[in-house]
Amino acid sequence: MTEDNKQDTSFPSGGSRTEYIGAKVTVEQKQYIRRLAAECGMTVSSYVLARAFNYRPKARLTARQEAVMETLIGCRSDLVNYTSALRGMNPEKRRQMFNSYPFMLEWLKELGRLAERVTDVLDKVRFSNRLPDGTRNGEDREDEP
Repeated sequence: MTEDNKQDTSFPSGGSRTEYIGAKVTVEQKQYIRRLAAECGMTVSSYVLARAFNYRPKARLTARQEAVMETLIGCRSDLVNYTSALRGMNPEKRRQMFNSYPFMLEWLKELGRLAERVTDVLDKVRFSNRLPDGTRNGEDREDEP
């Protein structure tokens, strides 16, 4: 979880959410809140609770964004495979391939850094939205009609 998604507030863990808080809203406001919660893959109850504790839930990926993520996963896999194959080669053969051993070593380092950056991006979009510690209720279900 990134620092943007969490306020430094600790809550007693354990127990279940049994209390109800209601708020009067317009039909449009209710639709808007439900849409925001759905975009984040959360129930309205969980979304409102998360926002009340200053969490900023992430919206779920669109179909296009998921396709881009799959492409990134493929690219990362290819880079890791290329790096592994080149590291496993005989140094003389690598020298023949690249004609410059220092260039080759720098190129491998860059590939490694690129793979790490791609991994960081993928990790950031994979984690689901979370509620503050101590506020989860086993299986969170929608409480309102």
